[in-house]
Amino acid sequence: MPVYLCTCGTSAAKKFFGQQPPFNAAWVAARGGLEPAAAAIYDSFRTACMDDDVALKRDLCAEIHSLARMAVNATDTVVLFSSETADGQACAMAVKRYLERALPGIHCRIEVIPGLQVTDAQTFRTAGVLNFTKAVLREIDANGAAQCVLNPTGGFKSLVPYTVLIGMLKQVPAKYIFEQSSALIPLPMMPVEFARSRLEPLRPLLERIQNETAIPRADLDAALPFAERATLEPLFEDIGQGQASLSPVGFLIWEELERPGALVPFLSRRALDDLLKIRGIEGCKPDDYLARVARSPQSLASGKHDAWSQGLFWIKPGQHTRDRYLVSVEGWRLLVWRMVDHDEYDDLLTQNRKTDAGARVMAERRAQYAPFVRMELYERD
Repeated sequence: MPVYLCTCGTSAAKKFFGQQPPFNAAWVAARGGLEPAAAAIYDSFRTACMDDDVALKRDLCAEIHSLARMAVNATDTVVLFSSETADGQACAMAVKRYLERALPGIHCRIEVIPGLQVTDAQTFRTAGVLNFTKAVLREIDANGAAQCVLNPTGGFKSLVPYTVLIGMLKQVPAKYIFEQSSALIPLPMMPVEFARSRLEPLRPLLERIQNETAIPRADLDAALPFAERATLEPLFEDIGQGQASLSPVGFLIWEELERPGALVPFLSRRALDDLLKIRGIEGCKPDDYLARVARSPQSLASGKHDAWSQGLFWIKPGQHTRDRYLVSVEGWRLLVWRMVDHDEYDDLLTQNRKTDAGARVMAERRAQYAPFVRMELYERD
């Protein structure tokens, strides 16, 4: 039972386009408000059938056309993200009425997005897109990424890249019908991740903006590293009067940073020396394993093999694997102190059975293990 998350525009009223008076918010008011206007729009296409290819393109709107191509049925849920304008809301109401009558039992609801309108570009960019992003993320969190399908076919085309980015970061499929074609285009759910280690130092700044809504632009400029300013600027938005806030992309990044679980692997000087040896053991893939346990708290927990003091513990990929890793967690970093094969691991346990091995390793941190290097910076041979 998929949950279709659909941007919704005004194409439901396309039979009124070009007429006088023009179709807009004033047209809705002249009809007596949202309910009578939505009824008039619905009546203009209520007899069209979703199973008729000609009717789909000629009579039905982009939202219904795309949902039909996705094989929406009466057991599904459809969320229509509407603009705050009266004409946009009336069209969303007409689409909802059509779906509920064409597919009895379908659960369809409308989410009106404050700031989504066509008269004020600044408000659209700073409020509309951000509120849309937040609304979509709420639906994904509530229903689960595996249940959701993003459908940016209708409504504002400028929302498409944000929808695609959400799909990439959240691993939610997005599907789209291009202009007047009938072909459903899947927008690739690429395995995109951001460089958490580069963004973690900005956490206090992002948290401050999130808590205060906006901060002086001068404070933002002072906090951004000069060398990375051009790269980081898309995370922020100037909102006037010398104030800056999070952009929709910035909010997405902040929302991901706030989620517990994902760690960034850092290798000690000793682990860097160990790495080439472990890579040479048949069946051992240290790079892939460490990346996997860093992304998944469940994988890290299931891999725990032996605990030392000072927060150090050993992990292994499976029951019959030869490689072992001595690690600890410090904030958002997974520190990898050693990588050894099974024989060396047994020797270390024997040598340290009567001593506090964890305390000794920590005491030797500066001399034997530091500095720790982010694993993604260490090139494979």
